[in-house]
Amino acid sequence: MSQLIVIPTLSEALPLIRIAGFTPTEDPLLYQQKESGWRLLIAGIASVPVMYNLTRHLCVNSYDRVIHGGIAGSYFLPLQPVEVVQVIRDTFVDVGIDHGGIFRWIFHENLWKPDEKPFRHGWMDVPEDRTLKLEAVTSITVDLVTAGPDRKARLAEKFNPQIESMEGAAVFYVCKMEGIPVIQIRAISNYVGVRDRYNWKIDEAIDALTKVISEIVCK
Repeated sequence: MSQLIVIPTLSEALPLIRIAGFTPTEDPLLYQQKESGWRLLIAGIASVPVMYNLTRHLCVNSYDRVIHGGIAGSYFLPLQPVEVVQVIRDTFVDVGIDHGGIFRWIFHENLWKPDEKPFRHGWMDVPEDRTLKLEAVTSITVDLVTAGPDRKARLAEKFNPQIESMEGAAVFYVCKMEGIPVIQIRAISNYVGVRDRYNWKIDEAIDALTKVISEIVCK
């Protein structure tokens, strides 16, 4: 079974690379386990580089499954920093129209059709993998990190997310368009709404993420 791990940054991936024995390839974004066939792609931060790097890679490589991992912010107080979850629903929430200061979602303007592949009512859904024993959540993908109460309140009211990331929907979009099964695993590093990185638990979240993904890779 050929599987690809997609992680936004080297800092998020480095502990997994070390623990699981991934080695560099000629492609500076790609690492591999020679014996098992697992590969790991450093796809970049935010939707644009992720969609480019992942699509470019899939043009010349095929996989039975993609596992997307990274850190995320929580909207939902019970989802505390360092907890690891699996995302089963995601979408792009910053694509739309500005109507005199009022944001209109791209699907509400019918510029993107809400039920056209790979969307359903404007969202992308994937099956829950119960073998992971991780809470299944709804995520939103942003181009602008939410760091203020007004934006947080607007997004919470409009989309009712539990977490947010900058890449999840991009990976879902590419994989669903290509017909590749995909899992998204996120470790909570902070609560959404206050950009105080000194209080974020980034290192701890990466360690928690590494533990979950390394168990999948090494089993």
